[in-house]
Amino acid sequence: MPWPPHAPPHIGEPYDKETVLEYLAFCQQQVEARVPQLNLAAASGFEWLRFGKLELQLYTIRHIQQHTGELMERLGERAKLEFKWVGMKPR
Repeated sequence: MPWPPHAPPHIGEPYDKETVLEYLAFCQQQVEARVPQLNLAAASGFEWLRFGKLELQLYTIRHIQQHTGELMERLGERAKLEFKWVGMKPR
């Protein structure tokens, strides 16, 4: 690792399906409770991101999409999996 203490991270057992679904339900509850409270006209809250909260939401979605694509690429390469593109059918 490039920073102290130069020890590999501890990787535990994978989460089971029930735990993941429980966490998903928690996240959905948080979204339902907090999104209506967002002031989308406010500043982003990060001095290095000089735009508003609404643009921050779009920026964050795009950022997650980028990391998801990278993860799919790495997992696909490591496991020798091919993922077909899902898109619109031509008319």
